[in-house]
Amino acid sequence: MRIFQKNIFLILLSTLSLSFSALAQTTLKGIVLDQITGEPLAGAEIKLEGSSYKAWVKLDGTYKIENIASGTYTIQITCRNYSPYQSVTQINNTQQVLDFILEPLSKSLTEVKVAANELKNNTNNIEKKSDAIINVLNAKTIQLLPDITVANILQRVSGVTIEKSSSGEARYPIIRGMEKRYINTLINGVKISSPDNKSRFIPLDLFPSELLERLEVSKSLTPSMEGDAIGGTINLVMKDAPNKLFVQTNTALGYSNFFMHNTYSQFDNSTMNVNSPTQLNNRNYTAVPTDFTNKHLNYTNLKTPVNSALGVTIGNRFGAKKQFGYIVSGSFQNNYKGTSSTFLLPNAQPGVYNLPQFVELQNRIYSSESKRIGVNAKLDYKINEKNKISLVTTYVRLDDYQTRLILDTIALNSLVDNFSRSTWQYQSIFNANLQGKHQLRYQYQLDWNLVYSNASNHIPDQTEFMHEYPVSTHSPDILNSLTHRWTSNNDKDFTVYLNVTKHKNLFHRDIEWKAGFMNRTKNRSNFYNTYSLKPKLPSGSSFQNYTTIDQAVFLFNPVSAGLPELNGNNYTFDEQITAAYLQAKLMINSKLELITGARMENTYQHYNTELPPTAVARNGTLKYNDILPSAQFKYTLAANKFLRLAYYSAIARPSFAELIPDGPQGELFKEQGNPQKLRHTTSNNLDLRYEHYINPSSQFLVGTFYKRIVDPIEYTAVKTGVTSQTLIPTNIGTATNYGLELVYQKFFGKIGFNVNYTYTKSSITNDSMLYVDKINGLITTIYKSETRPLQGQSNHIGNVSLIFKDNKLGLDAQLAFVYTGARISLVSPYYGLHYWQSPMQQLDFSVEKRINKKWFVYAKINNLTNTPLQLELKQPYNDYIKASGSRSLPIQDDAANKIIVQRDYYKTSFLFGIRYKF
Repeated sequence: MRIFQKNIFLILLSTLSLSFSALAQTTLKGIVLDQITGEPLAGAEIKLEGSSYKAWVKLDGTYKIENIASGTYTIQITCRNYSPYQSVTQINNTQQVLDFILEPLSKSLTEVKVAANELKNNTNNIEKKSDAIINVLNAKTIQLLPDITVANILQRVSGVTIEKSSSGEARYPIIRGMEKRYINTLINGVKISSPDNKSRFIPLDLFPSELLERLEVSKSLTPSMEGDAIGGTINLVMKDAPNKLFVQTNTALGYSNFFMHNTYSQFDNSTMNVNSPTQLNNRNYTAVPTDFTNKHLNYTNLKTPVNSALGVTIGNRFGAKKQFGYIVSGSFQNNYKGTSSTFLLPNAQPGVYNLPQFVELQNRIYSSESKRIGVNAKLDYKINEKNKISLVTTYVRLDDYQTRLILDTIALNSLVDNFSRSTWQYQSIFNANLQGKHQLRYQYQLDWNLVYSNASNHIPDQTEFMHEYPVSTHSPDILNSLTHRWTSNNDKDFTVYLNVTKHKNLFHRDIEWKAGFMNRTKNRSNFYNTYSLKPKLPSGSSFQNYTTIDQAVFLFNPVSAGLPELNGNNYTFDEQITAAYLQAKLMINSKLELITGARMENTYQHYNTELPPTAVARNGTLKYNDILPSAQFKYTLAANKFLRLAYYSAIARPSFAELIPDGPQGELFKEQGNPQKLRHTTSNNLDLRYEHYINPSSQFLVGTFYKRIVDPIEYTAVKTGVTSQTLIPTNIGTATNYGLELVYQKFFGKIGFNVNYTYTKSSITNDSMLYVDKINGLITTIYKSETRPLQGQSNHIGNVSLIFKDNKLGLDAQLAFVYTGARISLVSPYYGLHYWQSPMQQLDFSVEKRINKKWFVYAKINNLTNTPLQLELKQPYNDYIKASGSRSLPIQDDAANKIIVQRDYYKTSFLFGIRYKF
């Protein structure tokens, strides 16, 4: 009995001992962040020295160690590329919260001193502390995305969609339904010149993504920002100099499975004449057939060409006090892409009541090679604590080689037209920015920029020829036509920025006064030279048989056709923009901040063309002034919750070609500028946004916007002949654009997701042409009022990204889905005949695996679902068949509410690489 009682006593004692021991155990949790950026350090290891207690930091930066016995421990934190952290702490029997901030080995020097308890440059903090309403993607996010160019990255930002080139490559952004003419692009906060042959906007496929430290999209403007950004501003922030040696390299290989079943058609661009006969001789030179070569119309087939990518970044600081810093980042990409396109070529003029008419079905095959080079270099000198100067240079170049083969199969005259076109286009941008920041006496701050920017675009000897043959007979293959075309343009900017900031106490409130001045001198030149040759007819024959392009013989008929026609496509354009602003920033009370002021911009433009002296508006000068007020309110609801209200006025200047009284012949219409009547566009804009920054890696943003746009520019058709029309840019009344944006990002352990959605609605009304059948049987043109969305605006766009991260395995993976709703791709001058891009869905995947502390492997896979780009008319297909009496058209779906006019397939592309970090 005593033994039993003793055992019972021992059991109870043991149970109580375990209970008290459990009571003495606790949980340690908190968050671990980067000292400079404030980003979560997912993957960092936390352990208590001399014990088995440890944990790894999750995607949102949090960690948790449970069931820790009370006592004194040494906490050790290790993370690759960061200085080890160690401290002693007392663990008691209550739950404890400890946050840690680690210093990166490649810590960047900033103008603002960094305190360990202050998160200066975290993505959320950049958005939270920004004067304007912005969205930001940082370098780490960019690196893990499936994209390798800035243009493709932009589709991941809320409210942004992209336009694609014929190769399927993203090229131009659309922000909140506002197309590229309403957007400006900056590098490190200063504007760059444009290589586009007609306009001011920047083709963003020129920029490799790995040059970027972060990507900022501003959706409202303050007075200190340039005012020609109705849609928004895109700022490419390049990598900055570290304070210790930093080296990163990566190399990758890949392919497009388009070429698994298709061959890549290539030509030798070295046979092209870089300069035209006019450039080699003089403006009055009459070309002869021997001035041209057609060797680049010979194609060879390449099976499964290999894509490649290479990137290198190196940076350091040196000097007795580390006062000198540098970083050089370079990227090379060579990508092969193919496109299979089916296109219904419309008649230039529709039938009665705008019944669409199609002259042929074209099967188009594009073979495209893109060689992309990007280099960014920065050198800074920190003179002392109050003065710093920097020189930042950026150079990008894109060489596109494209073979386009067209075969039409339903020509009304039962002939098959076979087109071959060889194009080499190379574009480049060079930007040099010498800048300084100075702390002066009496709390004055001075910053300045001297910027030189040079952009150019060249398409030398673009050559196309055609031969044709009957569909169903053995009649001869007939040589038809040959065209050689040279186009080039150059855009040089010299810009001076000067800003002065002063803090002053007024009515017991600290006010930041800021005033600035900007002057930009732009010199632009445009060259256009085309030659059309005809087959030489053998004696006694009305045609020349086609065998090969090397055997074909062409001539000018008449001989004078070898003399280029004087036209307005050859011009020089000078522009000077002078701007000044005054801006005030103050705290109205402890929670409400106001930034307000106004900007004045003066625009002076002058152009000269090579039109005949008697031509109307052969040369011209335009001048105008704009006063652009703005006000931005930010109300602090809590430490991490804000409400913003913004108003700003903005403008959009016409493109260069729109101010020249001539233009090229397009595929369907002649194009011509409108210098005497065209006005620049103005707008008033409102934004309201609620921001909740849940933690450094999680956020919830929801907002609404409204834009009233006066004198938007659209192209309208004007009759210039009995059956011919010319497309002329015209101001079309007033447009409205409004919508809703939502962003939600959250992480749960190893899983995270990022969702954004934008609803946009725009409206514009103009008079469009309509063909009607009068009682007397004559077809007459009338103009009918038509209300439609702005070109490029989709009602619904969204992104969903699912992110997986396993710190122990060193594995990051992301599945990214993009949805773009229907939008007008091409505005037609005819009522109801606009080309709509049907809704698109794209699914991409990326993964990165850590091998050790310095080596990583990665893969990027794009367009997993092989989603086609499809253009359609919003007219019932069945009604078209009944009214036209035509045979059935190909590529039509069962849906009866549309006519499909184009469908392009790009297939899936793969890239596999390895990355080294030191």
